[in-house]
Amino acid sequence: MPVIFNILGPLSVAVDGELVPVGGRRARIVLAVLALEANWVVPVDDLVDAVWGSSPPASARTQIRICISSMRRSFAAAGAPDLIETHPQGYRLILAEDQLDATVFDARVRRARSLIAGNHLKEATDTLRRALSLWTGPALVGLTSPPVESGARRLEEARLRAVEERVRLDLELGRHQDIIGELMQLAADHPYREHLHAQLMLGLYRSHRTAEALEVYRRIRSTLVEELGIEPGPELADLEKSILLGMERDQVVGNGAWAS
Repeated sequence: MPVIFNILGPLSVAVDGELVPVGGRRARIVLAVLALEANWVVPVDDLVDAVWGSSPPASARTQIRICISSMRRSFAAAGAPDLIETHPQGYRLILAEDQLDATVFDARVRRARSLIAGNHLKEATDTLRRALSLWTGPALVGLTSPPVESGARRLEEARLRAVEERVRLDLELGRHQDIIGELMQLAADHPYREHLHAQLMLGLYRSHRTAEALEVYRRIRSTLVEELGIEPGPELADLEKSILLGMERDQVVGNGAWAS
């Protein structure tokens, strides 16, 4: 019976296409931590810390056991028993690679890397699009717990790196006009992420929108200087210089390709 755990967006569990009730905030945090460390034993103390931080109640470990027991009953009722193992130190969520959206995402990204290494750029782009389609919102959105939020930030960084690489491939394939709108939104959503702004500049310049490309540089430079006290890095500075010098549009390139 298919079991799917989703953490690339709101936390959810589905068995044979039907959502399984997980429980309230406490149970959802416990399950989120187990999913972030899928197939690894998570110590009970780590689960206590995720739920209560530095001020756990005396009954914290008992309450964690109650959460685990409740989730096991829900999974068993849905036809998926034995998903959570008990170990002397804590608990382990047992999932195959295709049962957790985050590991499916990682597998597709790895496949894209392999395709890029073989110079199969169109197939790599399509594979990255399939990987990114797994995201339904911010990772583990709505769960306020420092360990969960830290894990969500790691996932978000992986998503942005995949987006940037997919954009790089689209630019290399000559699709600059098709992705400018998306890049504008990405740059607005991530005002300090220099590589996204460089990609937007490149897309605009290759679309014969030179003034707009230079305005992107002026805007992010102003943001970095005024809010962070730093100048743009070499990628942005070199790109602005190339545009000002009027280099051939197909000779102006961005940096940031994945290492092989």
